[in-house]
Amino acid sequence: RCGNTSSGKCRATAAASVEVPGYEILGELGRGGMGAVLRGRDPELGREVAVKVLLERCADDARTAARFREEAQIGGQLQHPGVVPVHALGRLPDGRPFFTMKLIEGRTLAELLKGRKSPTQELPYFLSIFGQICHALAYAHSRGVIHRDLKPLNVMVGAFGEVQVMDWGLAKITSGPMRTERTGRPEARSVEGSVLGTPAYMAPEQACGDVDGLD
Repeated sequence: RCGNTSSGKCRATAAASVEVPGYEILGELGRGGMGAVLRGRDPELGREVAVKVLLERCADDARTAARFREEAQIGGQLQHPGVVPVHALGRLPDGRPFFTMKLIEGRTLAELLKGRKSPTQELPYFLSIFGQICHALAYAHSRGVIHRDLKPLNVMVGAFGEVQVMDWGLAKITSGPMRTERTGRPEARSVEGSVLGTPAYMAPEQACGDVDGLD
């Protein structure tokens, strides 16, 4: 990943300076290692959307840009209530890729877990969230896709109980019908020994850089 910036001032400036063809940008929602997520509005349909754009510092990194586009292509092909729908993939005037998604209003599972007074508080509620996560991942696995960065921060729980597994930027296609621009390209494979993801949530194979051992 290309690093991140958490400054609120930098976020506001970044959001204000981005022009996304066909959308009005209303502000920044957050950012990760390679992309920033903006709140946008589709004037044709009158709906708000989430717009993810590749960070400027990653613009010249062809491998990162390809992984970013692959995230959109994977999200566009995974048709499940627990996976955020991707609406469109395009390019900014400066050439950086962007894609638009359903705007999810709610809180992360990390926030909800942190708010508990004890691990047993609202246990049936949290078990129902866990069950919905499992359904979404079982579907992804049936399509040959593994997430590789599953953690509470990447799970959104909506105001009406809807659960969405977010941030498929490190997802890997292992088999099946899914196809992206990186599929079948030897140079696009994760390098053996490379470690991607969040240490506390990695499988042992992932932490050891055993790329082919992940399933």
